[in-house]
Amino acid sequence: MGRQELLEYLLKEVEKFGFSVISNETFPIPSIVNTDNKIMIYSSVEVTPFEIAHELIHIINKDNHRGTYFDAINPQEVRANHEAILLLWEIFEANGGSYEYFNVFVNTTDAPFELAESIIKNEYLEMHEAITEIFEDEIKVSINKQEMHEYIVDYISYFDVIETVSIYEFLDRYHLSHNFYEMAKKEFQQLLGTT
Repeated sequence: MGRQELLEYLLKEVEKFGFSVISNETFPIPSIVNTDNKIMIYSSVEVTPFEIAHELIHIINKDNHRGTYFDAINPQEVRANHEAILLLWEIFEANGGSYEYFNVFVNTTDAPFELAESIIKNEYLEMHEAITEIFEDEIKVSINKQEMHEYIVDYISYFDVIETVSIYEFLDRYHLSHNFYEMAKKEFQQLLGTT
């Protein structure tokens, strides 16, 4: 989704809340909403997708006492910035974007780079950690059993005759954790036909 398409999408979302949307080239700030009067005014020259998303968050949360423009210490402004980035990221991902294309995200949305990076990186890492935690045992076991077999077959192929096997030496040679000792032992026994 390109920048203009994203702007149009966000403006339609604002309209879905029953807001009148007014474009004005000479408006002195990029955009502003009045949740009591259900009106949004934006500068068609200055507005960015981030700023429309920011105002959309104010609409969703029914914020009406926000202080002045660029009031960085007002909790409603801080929340609107944070949630706007998450909303834009959700749209970005739904359209095929990913963390590898973070710069494209920032260039398309005009989200503040440092703020967006910290929020998205935190969300991305939390999601990755949660998925890893949930599936860690299943992933570790299924991948490692398969890989273990391949490593052992490769290891055995270096020997003409095998009299003894040092499982710890094998694990070290393939840079595997010693926690896999039992798994390797069982696989060696199966491949070599010993008990």
